[in-house]
Amino acid sequence: MPPENMFVDHDYIYDAFVAYTSDEYEWIIQQLRPRLELVDDPARLCIHDRDFIPGKPIHENIVDKMKESRKILLIISPDFWNLDSVPLEIEYAGMKCLEEGRDDTILCVLMEEIPVRQMPRALRNLWHKITFLKWSDNPDAQLIFWRNLRPAINPV
Repeated sequence: MPPENMFVDHDYIYDAFVAYTSDEYEWIIQQLRPRLELVDDPARLCIHDRDFIPGKPIHENIVDKMKESRKILLIISPDFWNLDSVPLEIEYAGMKCLEEGRDDTILCVLMEEIPVRQMPRALRNLWHKITFLKWSDNPDAQLIFWRNLRPAINPV
């Protein structure tokens, strides 16, 4: 069991910790990073392929990087539930939300329509504390998506 108060009394290095599967890595690099990091007034994203410390246990990397992040961004696809680290990421995200007393800590991007009943219990338990945004292949819907995600990650 993780220690109490592991997410309090810290400074943020990242605007958002990004949890994703390897299937979504290409979307992270081709869509998310250019729209959020490679712009004027960039957001600082924690992307595990780039920012985790090699050789450090995964659960320590997750806790340390979430602690250093103001928000948690879950990129949810049908394969998201199959990752070994997902239960930890969801559990720690929930703890961070509760410990910091902020209901706006967790954001979810739904890459596909996923019924709530198919989501893990840990995520369903946080349902009322999570903002969900839906990704679409429709260019008009994408404009709305980016217009909503950007200020949620890095409010001005």
